[in-house]
Amino acid sequence: MKKKNNFLPFILAGVLAVVALFALYKWQQIKNQEREDALAAQKADYEKQLADAQEKQLTIAPTETNMRAVLYATQPVEPGVRISPAFYEKKLTPVDILPDAFTDKDDITGWVAIRHVEKGDPLTPRNIGKSLPYLSQRIPPGMRAISLPVFNAEMNDTGGFVVDGDRVDLLYTVINGDSQLLNTQTVLQNINVLYVPGPPTKTDTTDGLTPVPAPGGSVAVTFEVTPEEAQELVFLSGAKNGKFSMILRSRKDDTEVRVKPFAAADYDLTNLSKVQRTADKSVERVKALAAEIAAKEKEEEGTTNETNTPPAAP
Repeated sequence: MKKKNNFLPFILAGVLAVVALFALYKWQQIKNQEREDALAAQKADYEKQLADAQEKQLTIAPTETNMRAVLYATQPVEPGVRISPAFYEKKLTPVDILPDAFTDKDDITGWVAIRHVEKGDPLTPRNIGKSLPYLSQRIPPGMRAISLPVFNAEMNDTGGFVVDGDRVDLLYTVINGDSQLLNTQTVLQNINVLYVPGPPTKTDTTDGLTPVPAPGGSVAVTFEVTPEEAQELVFLSGAKNGKFSMILRSRKDDTEVRVKPFAAADYDLTNLSKVQRTADKSVERVKALAAEIAAKEKEEEGTTNETNTPPAAP
């Protein structure tokens, strides 16, 4: 009697297992290939999109006709430093950007920084100029600047129409302890106004400033004076019983006249006929001065318009 073979099922099971592993391996290879193909397709699509974007960027880039060379700072520059070629370079900039920036070095030759300029900043009228916008730049050599309280809320002797560059006369009034005016006299004539604080006011016929002091307070106006005049004015401004006023002059008039002080002791306030006589004399002087200035202007105008007559032909 033959013995049964009990190993056959195990052999069949092993064969099936090997076939299953081989099939799984082939399936995994197919999936990996599909994944690699998908990644390659994505990469190719990305490269195509990138190339298209670069092509579009080159297409819309500004052309030379839409650009201009603008001056840019190559290093920090402090206020007051004179601008030299070492401080700037030219860079192409779209024409619609920085319209007020400087483009020609000849336009800024000898200019200075009027405020701190950072490296890379464009050079514009906001950071460089012909001179520093400081009051000290406007004071001639040998002269001084002094500020005096000349406006007050109760009495504004010029109506507010005084601006920088006007010329005025300074008057000084002495007051006694009972707030009575003792005398008024002209201290300085034809002095230059350097600065008047206050908001601007303008009409069809006037252009000036309206000082707005606190009630009973004063506004300081800055004048151009000599050192000796500054010393005198500082002394007078320290007196408790004195105050300054200023009267506006014509810009065409630079004459100085001798004016007698107006003192309360010399006038009878019940009879001011003397005031009228004094005023009449001053009016005559002013008319004569106006006629003199008009004649001078006419003479200058004739000189300006004069043309040389060509010589007659022989």
